[in-house]
Amino acid sequence: MTAKKIFKIIGILITVFIALILLFFGFIWGSIAWNRYSKKKEAIRYQKAVCDTIKTVQGNFEIMVNGFTNKELKKINFYLQRDKRIVKDTTINFVGKDDRETQTLIMPFKEFNINDRIILVIKNRTYLLSGFSYMAVYNYGMFGPVGPCHCATSGYQNVNGKPGGSGLLLKNEGLVNYKLP
Repeated sequence: MTAKKIFKIIGILITVFIALILLFFGFIWGSIAWNRYSKKKEAIRYQKAVCDTIKTVQGNFEIMVNGFTNKELKKINFYLQRDKRIVKDTTINFVGKDDRETQTLIMPFKEFNINDRIILVIKNRTYLLSGFSYMAVYNYGMFGPVGPCHCATSGYQNVNGKPGGSGLLLKNEGLVNYKLP
């Protein structure tokens, strides 16, 4: 064999090897893309079939407040409004964790309707929380979704009739001297 034929065979082998590597990575990429596509379609189907049919919110989620002193947060009133009537009310005695600007409260109602409104009164500031819903979500691992789709609460979407933004209740955005229904 001549050197020309040897280089030609080596070139063909290298080309085949590179093609196999590219084919392997293309297969991996295609598999990941197909998995994402099918998980997205499954989440849309699950949202319509399951999450949109849930009418009861499991409470006891966190509410973050900012700008209040620990003295102002000592007594906090929660009201559950359904169809323009207060159906439940609770007062909690809150003890803040050190002197941080942002404190975390726990919603005292265990269960309520997605159309209900939560009225939160801190000192003379009132917050009207509404727009509760569920979203289809996956738990994600290092390489994508892990396990089946499930419904997770999205918390409140509206504060005082406006989009809630970050979900953080700021002192200066509270309604002053609001009259309860």
